Amino acid sequence: YIQASGRTSRMFAGGISRGASIVIVDDKKVFEGLVRKSRWIVEDIEWKALEEVNIKELIDEIDRDRNIIKMLREGRIRAEFKDPVKSALLIVESPSKARTIANFFGRPSRRRIGRLTVYEISTGRYMLSIVASGGHVFDLVMRREGIYGTRVINGKFIPVYGTIRRCLSCGEQFVGLDKCPVCKSEEYYDKVDIIRTLEDLAREVDIVLLGTDPDTEGEKISWDIAVSLKPYTKRTNRIEFHEVTKRAILEALEHPRDINTLLVEAQIVRRIEDRWIGFMLSEELWETFGSRRLSAGRVQTPVLGWIIERYNEYRRSIKDFFYLTLENGLRLVLEDYPIKESPKATLEELKDAVCTVEKAEFNEVELTPPPPFTTDSMIREASSLLGIEAIETMSIAQDLFEFGLITYHRTDSTRVSSVGRAIAKEYISENIGPDYYQGREWLREGAHECIRPTRPLDVDKLRLLIRDGILRVPRPLTRNHYRLYSLIFNRFMASQMKPAKVVKAHYVLDINGYKKELEGIVEVLYDGFLKMYPLREPLLPRMDQGMKLKVTSALHQRRPSIKLFSQGEVVDLMRKRGIGRPSTYAKIIRTLLERRYVIESRKKRRLIPTKLGIKVYEFLSQNYKTLVSEERTRKLEELMDKIELGQEDYQKVIKELYEEMKSFARVGYD
Repeated sequence: YIQASGRTSRMFAGGISRGASIVIVDDKKVFEGLVRKSRWIVEDIEWKALEEVNIKELIDEIDRDRNIIKMLREGRIRAEFKDPVKSALLIVESPSKARTIANFFGRPSRRRIGRLTVYEISTGRYMLSIVASGGHVFDLVMRREGIYGTRVINGKFIPVYGTIRRCLSCGEQFVGLDKCPVCKSEEYYDKVDIIRTLEDLAREVDIVLLGTDPDTEGEKISWDIAVSLKPYTKRTNRIEFHEVTKRAILEALEHPRDINTLLVEAQIVRRIEDRWIGFMLSEELWETFGSRRLSAGRVQTPVLGWIIERYNEYRRSIKDFFYLTLENGLRLVLEDYPIKESPKATLEELKDAVCTVEKAEFNEVELTPPPPFTTDSMIREASSLLGIEAIETMSIAQDLFEFGLITYHRTDSTRVSSVGRAIAKEYISENIGPDYYQGREWLREGAHECIRPTRPLDVDKLRLLIRDGILRVPRPLTRNHYRLYSLIFNRFMASQMKPAKVVKAHYVLDINGYKKELEGIVEVLYDGFLKMYPLREPLLPRMDQGMKLKVTSALHQRRPSIKLFSQGEVVDLMRKRGIGRPSTYAKIIRTLLERRYVIESRKKRRLIPTKLGIKVYEFLSQNYKTLVSEERTRKLEELMDKIELGQEDYQKVIKELYEEMKSFARVGYD
């Protein structure tokens, strides 16, 4: 490694001088290891072969900067000091995200101001103070201010906000009240203290940068903070990043923007709608059922209806099933098999049966890999494969995002960026084989990218780097963190690999005159993406037409033919039917479980409506059918999308909501 001390980059009055270093490679394998390891630490590092660089040009640039520095020192030229480094305050939501970002730039200094930890680092362009707001600082007031916290002034709907308070006794959050509405304690923490601290920090810097999550909620948090800090700073900008990596942060710092007020307006409408519908219907439920634990919402009500409907179908679908194992190991499930005298007699008959292969067709087909995860597909797969419930999946994904391990996890897009494809190419080429790589952009509408890893690190390498302290995370990862990361990583890598080639079979089997059709894969000719994302079902045995196979075992079971919903299946249905959003999928299911409208079976983790849930749904659907209908809910979601795009006026949508509410309000109801 050759490094002339006079030719290192250094800071001076004119900025940062040009520098160079040269590595002489005498062991290619060791060098490739160095390149790989350096990328784990500095992800955007670029190594160039000497012949790719114009050495004369580079040395001329270095010498020119050295000359300027020399003349400045000797006083032969006057320093035109253009302050290349500005001071900035970067505000994010969570302490974990703040710490992760700070650690990208060496060991940050820290100071404690009030309840906040401030990390201080240099990015080269900025002297950056990084701090976390702890999410939303303001929310609609809870007292009877106008219509559930919204005033009507000159025909305009004006939401009234207050700082969020958290009860120190029970943890309940509330706004605009002097004591906790749950336990009545008067001991609480008020987020106005955060605003006061941010005001002090804003006075110290040239610019305030708002780096909250890239969605409507994040935009609203940024808007609230920007409004609060306006008297204390000359300049406030929004920066947006979809992954917490050094490259993404530096890119975001280079491209600050204004706050998108359309996103803010969409969030205001969603919050007012949630408050109005929720409070009005909840008060109706309290009066009818005599319990203040109950709640209702426009989205949660149709979802509860789906779970009840599936439960009724489940109960009506009870049938006799016969499970057979053939001498070649093939297992069959016979549904609607004709029962002659009794199920027991039929079972005895099947034990002595012979299965004849009446038809056997084979075709070579290509299996395309599944797309990378969106929020709904991640929740569904985590539920079915890992047994992790929706709200925990989203909590773990939030950690993985804030720790800089995956991209933003609230997304309905399968799009893969050029950075994502480069990560896949590097991993697949080095660990599986360059012939397996087939980059795909994929496409589904959405503002974000898919959910993918931010580095070419599989779960084993990730464990190793964290264990050895090369990769630092704000807190230890649990088993489920690693399991979900592995699921996301494998699915993404599979999406960037070549299709698999398989032989598919179509069989028609005859068992005592009963015809059973069977389709499945009998052979994998080329594994392709299956290297990373194996088949869920075992291979079928190859059978020829006319083959006769004895039944080696037979069992009878009387059970429902329709399954109850899992959490993942409900989320998938929400996406397909267009109600709810990636940011609300898990919260809706959590609310149904917390209110005891739905319970989850212990072993199979299926959703079962309770008597209370059924009664509440019947009351709401009978008395407020159009207000909580699936169709109206879907239409409202579409209106909010239009507000985000500037195609609908948010005040007009609030007015429509208001008129709709009035039509359902009791006489004399304010």
